[in-house]
Amino acid sequence: MQQPTPVLRAASCVLLLALLLAGCNEREPQPASSEAPAASSEVDSTSDADSTFERDRQTAFRVRADVDAELNSDRGWAADINEPATVQADQPFRLRFEVASGDTSEPRSYRLQVRRNSGEWQALPAEDFPYPEKVYELQLDPAVVRFDQTWQFDRGSSAAMHWEADGYLRIEFGEQDVLALGRPTIQWQPSEYAVEFRLPDAPRARAGVVLERHADGVFTWLELMPESIRVVRTADGQTTVLAEQQLELEFERWMELKAIFEGPELTIELDDEAVIEIERLPTVISNPQLGVYQPENSVADFRSFVIEGESSTPRTSIISSSTFAHGAPTTDLLPVSAAPFTGGAGVSFAKRTPPWSADGGHGEWSFPIVIRRFADNATLNENGDRFDYRLVRADGEPLAADATASVVLEIPEAHLGGTFVETPMRVGPWQAGSGELYFIMEPSETWNRMMIVTSSGGGKIWREADGANRPDTGDLEGLGSVLSGDRIHILHQISDAVLYHVFNTADHSENPNAWVIRDERIATPPQPPTQVADLAVRADGSVVAVYGAGNGIRYRLRSADGRWGEEHAIDGPGQTIVSGPSVVLGSNDVVHLAYTVSDGSAWYRRIGPDENLSEAVRFATDLATGDEDVGAILPLIHLAESDSIGVVYRNQDGRLYVRRVDPQGVWTEPVAISPRVVVQNAVDSDQAGADAVAFGDTIHVLFVEAGTGKLFHASDRDGQWREAGLVVGDADVQWVRGRVLQSADGELVYGFVYDAGSNGGSGRNRYGQIPLR
Repeated sequence: MQQPTPVLRAASCVLLLALLLAGCNEREPQPASSEAPAASSEVDSTSDADSTFERDRQTAFRVRADVDAELNSDRGWAADINEPATVQADQPFRLRFEVASGDTSEPRSYRLQVRRNSGEWQALPAEDFPYPEKVYELQLDPAVVRFDQTWQFDRGSSAAMHWEADGYLRIEFGEQDVLALGRPTIQWQPSEYAVEFRLPDAPRARAGVVLERHADGVFTWLELMPESIRVVRTADGQTTVLAEQQLELEFERWMELKAIFEGPELTIELDDEAVIEIERLPTVISNPQLGVYQPENSVADFRSFVIEGESSTPRTSIISSSTFAHGAPTTDLLPVSAAPFTGGAGVSFAKRTPPWSADGGHGEWSFPIVIRRFADNATLNENGDRFDYRLVRADGEPLAADATASVVLEIPEAHLGGTFVETPMRVGPWQAGSGELYFIMEPSETWNRMMIVTSSGGGKIWREADGANRPDTGDLEGLGSVLSGDRIHILHQISDAVLYHVFNTADHSENPNAWVIRDERIATPPQPPTQVADLAVRADGSVVAVYGAGNGIRYRLRSADGRWGEEHAIDGPGQTIVSGPSVVLGSNDVVHLAYTVSDGSAWYRRIGPDENLSEAVRFATDLATGDEDVGAILPLIHLAESDSIGVVYRNQDGRLYVRRVDPQGVWTEPVAISPRVVVQNAVDSDQAGADAVAFGDTIHVLFVEAGTGKLFHASDRDGQWREAGLVVGDADVQWVRGRVLQSADGELVYGFVYDAGSNGGSGRNRYGQIPLR
């Protein structure tokens, strides 16, 4: 295993860097919890004298249900002017305000505050939905945008930049240095820079990446040389080295450099290994500006410049608009104020409006907003919650309002919200004897702790069970579970460990609906390329756990009295990677295991009650071989009537195939389930977008069609597969997992939870069911 590059603790440089950053405002505060942050006293950068707002007044508001309507369209409203509206959880809407100004034209900006159920007013943050991402990549290709549009040149000019045919930017200068700063169109505070660079094999090879620049010309930058990386301060033409790490940078090799601002710390990483850490005095970089600084007689190549910011998932937030850009001009749609219309703007993924010079008239502002079912810390918004929104000036003083803008939250039936577990095997929905349903998921992408949500109304309304005692470990990258009796057993692999948890269902006589085992660490295997986990529980309560380990997989037995036995390894031939395990309990306590190998093959084995492993049987040879294809096998199926095992897998042609193996080890020929191509690795799952269950001796499959995101259902009868029927056609489905359940009216159904298009974020998990006849 590669050893990390030694870290330099540049304690002696703390004071220098602190002085460099002294007097700077701190980074925009992030919520400490799922609640929106408290109202801020931070002053807007525009001039906001008290007299400017003395007579400004919010004269009207209106809620638009159609968040995708054009900015100035007069359709898609949810209620009349100045009337509260009902909105659905995890369904964005728009809120439009009309403001009449006083007798001054001095520019002013507004922010929004929110309160829930008449609670305290709080600042409304800008956090996106459904994926809370803050990422911006500077455009480098001059065929797309001119250099002088992307870069601001404080020294030199774009003549120093040359776009090469291989798709990278070369910056070189002779007797004069060049200082160019990127011009990102973002409304949030950066917290990380990522730059791909290369040093040409030349005597002048030297790259400079700017981290921060002040109005007085002082700037902080990273100097990348063949023999070292330095953090440098430049002021008045003089440079001061704040920290330096000696190491050899290879010529002609692309490397990724990251600068990470975490509170008072600055960390420099090279290819994901920390090389410099500066623990500064309690301050943060407040004026980050990503750019390049090429000293005279130097040359370097760059391939990408990426800016990232810290994200969160609050109860409600301003999100980005898909139909208008931030600052797009509004027209007069709310005819309440008699003053002339003098402007306004749409607000997209920003916490404040652009400056407005009122000129004695009135203006309008449109905000896209979402209210979530689950937020960070597993905070839950309830059906009937009332959210009030108001405009405030930059110092937090609210505008007088003729009516308070309000919406009432509705939780749609069968809506879970939250985030799907990444790389799941079986995660439910499980059903107790009482009929109560259980599903394993995360509350949000930015707070990825495990929780079990439950529904006692046939899947109509879901909420978390025993949230006070949920497991501590997050990072849910590989997870399998099984219901055995009155307990849900869960195996959970993270980057450096494998953990085991147990949750009691409502059927448990002494401690129902409760976590009883949490974060039991069972192994610390070498990190696999993809975190994978599955398990089976035998009749005596013993557990067989299978998980990734380096380039192979391992299995381990937990006895009925809670003792874990030794690990057993399963490796592939040569340098191949074994992954994607799926297990199921068959008759006589035999555990059936299937897995993939990176050479395109798939294999089947049995683990007997004595832990002995059967000989491997190769049942497929033409699986796809990409890194994202390891999860080509769906959850294994035990068909009790014939005591056979059904194996459904995705072939390299993108279609699903099924084979069965009987107790004597006789295999049926592969049969194509549908001619439709199934999505693979829809959202960082490395899995086929499909699920399979058994009903009697019939196999039922749900799958997501590649390219359309539509969810289809197919089933076989006497080995013949009927044409797949459309189940969900109005969403970009990305994950699905289900079980055979009993509906509220006593009918057997294929109950399932699917992600209706979160793109790895949250808010799109929904429940559905298909009658089984």
